[in-house]
Amino acid sequence: MCGKPVNPITEVQRILGGKLASRGSFPWQALTSIHGRGGGALLGDRWILTAAHTVFPKGVVRKSVSLDQLAEEARIFLGHTKVEELHKMGNHPVRRIFIHPDYNPNDDHNFNGDIALLELKHPVTLGPTVLPICLPDTTNTTFYMDGHMGYVSGFGVEKNFISNDLKYVSLPAIAREKCQSWLDEKKGVVPMVFSENMFCAGFLKIKRDTCQGDSGSVFTVLDTESGRWVATGIVSWGIGCAEGYGFYTKILNYLDWIKGIVRDDRL
Repeated sequence: MCGKPVNPITEVQRILGGKLASRGSFPWQALTSIHGRGGGALLGDRWILTAAHTVFPKGVVRKSVSLDQLAEEARIFLGHTKVEELHKMGNHPVRRIFIHPDYNPNDDHNFNGDIALLELKHPVTLGPTVLPICLPDTTNTTFYMDGHMGYVSGFGVEKNFISNDLKYVSLPAIAREKCQSWLDEKKGVVPMVFSENMFCAGFLKIKRDTCQGDSGSVFTVLDTESGRWVATGIVSWGIGCAEGYGFYTKILNYLDWIKGIVRDDRL
């Protein structure tokens, strides 16, 4: 049963910023530690969906580290909103890591294919504080329409400090042309690629955004028809923090890849 938190966020239409999450509001949220802190989301009972750049960061000169070695070193935590409590509860060891073939860690300006799957060695016990998120339906593009509100949770940077608590923020999806024209203004500064496999969300005037440490966490929306929460994006990249729109991996475009690896109809 995915996307049905026991303690759901109720203020769906209100704009929120950096609020503390209650236990059970984002039960799919994972805290990852591979190259520093990141986020992820539980799919089923043994898969974590995250951003590829939390596994292979951009612009980091690496010795030839294999995915097997990274899986060995990866630390995954689930089931609490406080970092110290997560650490006490212990790490969920990773069996295998899958990185999308389009992701290129050597191209700093292109985050295409910024999606990865981590297979846990052991299925997790599901309960009120550990529940999977749903994947979107292939036919539903309404979640990406201009102004459609979603939520992102994460243990990222808050007022220049890494947060010890899970925070969440409500952000509207933005029409592609608005994202592109904003990027074009910034082109002189950062020549970033905005591909069809991405969308942007957030505000230009209000200081509210995802930040470092939130990478890999998911952008979730409420599917009002089914009453379930659905992951539509993965925190991918931005220019600064709360200095404009944030950019997300568009999960809808990667469903075949996800399902080809997970091969589990229960997702």
